[in-house]
Amino acid sequence: MYAKDILYEKKDSVAVMKFNRPEKKNALSLELIEDLRGALEKADSDDDVRVVVITGVGDSFSSGADLSDPRTLNMIEQEFEVSSGRSTMIKLIDLEKPTIAAVNGHALGHGAEYALMCDIIIASDRAIFGFIGPRRGMTCPYAMIRLADEIGRAKAKELILTCDRISAEEALRIGLVNRVVPHEELMDVVFELALKIKRSAPLAVKLTKKAINRGLGGYEHSKMALEEAINGGDMIEGAMAFMERREPIWDKRNR
Repeated sequence: MYAKDILYEKKDSVAVMKFNRPEKKNALSLELIEDLRGALEKADSDDDVRVVVITGVGDSFSSGADLSDPRTLNMIEQEFEVSSGRSTMIKLIDLEKPTIAAVNGHALGHGAEYALMCDIIIASDRAIFGFIGPRRGMTCPYAMIRLADEIGRAKAKELILTCDRISAEEALRIGLVNRVVPHEELMDVVFELALKIKRSAPLAVKLTKKAINRGLGGYEHSKMALEEAINGGDMIEGAMAFMERREPIWDKRNR
């Protein structure tokens, strides 16, 4: 399977999906998100696929939502169309097969959230993580749900509110990632891990993942927060400031 913005290949029952916009540091466009959903649906329906790996082409995992694209707002809103079945993020979360994020570089904003929603994160020693939504006038809707479960409430608030970027080593120290490996060994380590999982019984793997994830919820509250942030106007200012390489001027009415 080949799609413009997602490369898909299957090897030894492992489906590898690669964000393929290296010239944009794999920024998430509407087309990329739709291509990813198609790839996830393909893997989900393929009984031979036992593990899904998500990574990026080039030196970035994903730099987050593509703020240079005026349709980005539509893409973000679409991510919460749970009942329509159009949300790629929900498709990733609900995928019964185990998922591994192979973070090969910068994972920022919505890109970091895609890594976070995978079951296991293996990071290159060159990886950088940052939940930078508020710096762009947005929330980090999925990180608001899951990050606290992974690293604790206090640290989750600190990372999201400050939008600080952290190294792979710091991400390992706080429990955000499972393992940090030399950059050149990243995919070899990920495949070794995937093949270990593959040796386990598929039904047991599916039930284990479902049971561990049973406490994840709260999407309705995140959706309300995101909608309020969008309607408040700061998201447009954040995007303009980013493109104009200046500090944003936030609306005083939102304080």
